Amino acid sequence: MKQLLLVVCTLAMVSCSWIKDDTDDCPNGFWLQLHYTYNILDVEAVTRYVQDAYVFIYDAEGNYVKQIYATPEQLNANHHRVRVEGLPEGDYQFVVWSGIGNNKYAISGDTRTIDDFRLSLSGNKTECADNLPDLYHGALVNVHYDDSYAIHDVEMMKNTNQLACLIVSVDENAWINPDEYTLKVVSANGTMDAFNQLTSDVETTYKPFEQGEVTFEDADYGELQGIVFNLKTLRLMSDQDSRIILEKNSGSSDQVLFNISLPEYIGMMGTLYTNLGREIGVQEYLDRQDFYTVVFYLSSDLDQLLQLSVNNWRIRANHHLKL
Repeated sequence: MKQLLLVVCTLAMVSCSWIKDDTDDCPNGFWLQLHYTYNILDVEAVTRYVQDAYVFIYDAEGNYVKQIYATPEQLNANHHRVRVEGLPEGDYQFVVWSGIGNNKYAISGDTRTIDDFRLSLSGNKTECADNLPDLYHGALVNVHYDDSYAIHDVEMMKNTNQLACLIVSVDENAWINPDEYTLKVVSANGTMDAFNQLTSDVETTYKPFEQGEVTFEDADYGELQGIVFNLKTLRLMSDQDSRIILEKNSGSSDQVLFNISLPEYIGMMGTLYTNLGREIGVQEYLDRQDFYTVVFYLSSDLDQLLQLSVNNWRIRANHHLKL
């Protein structure tokens, strides 16, 4: 029996060596395994949404070492793993971004120290009306690198949000002229650091990348006509008072119909409902949810906000809205 076991082990070793030389199927190398489960469904969706990966590598003291880019083809071939090689043995920090390879985003400070890293809208924009490419972030700190086989999990977080904002009247006979209304989101969230934290108090104004008339059936008010505005913003923070503002263009001046806090009313939904089956905090909800349908109900004379709904949850009482 001992001889048989020795023969089996010897054959396994020879087989593994042969496979490594030929097809490289034996486990080897240092890998970063990307995941995207931090979504409202709490399911693994990395293969569907995370299309590429830029890995910025820093040493234990935060000094820049090098950058790796994994193409969509490489990610798919390696089950969304990124191989890291050619580093001296030691401790490292890894910052991963996906979706930055376009002219909508700009990177600075990436070749200095990890504290210098900044990602922002290209051109340091203070106004953005773009359908921003989806952006994802992940990071690992104090990870030991050597020649042994290792897989380290990197949980990605989505940093872009789309809002479909509908402006309607509670009066089904009212008609809202699309040319008379403008909607925008104002937030100081245009720049992030290596750890996905906001780093600037400069406000960015997000405007719709598309808009048009819409008709839909409302459970309470019947068929309503209105305007739909589609906007994309960067990460929303519970401690950052991002504002959504609707203005009515009336002659030489604009009338502000409402100016309300996005985190307060969107984040409130996390305490009411989640597909995770539990109540979650405002910031977790803002980070997990990436698409919002927000309906703003105006009075019959189109001059006052009466109520709103966020992803089908309605805030009815007018005194609950802090305009």
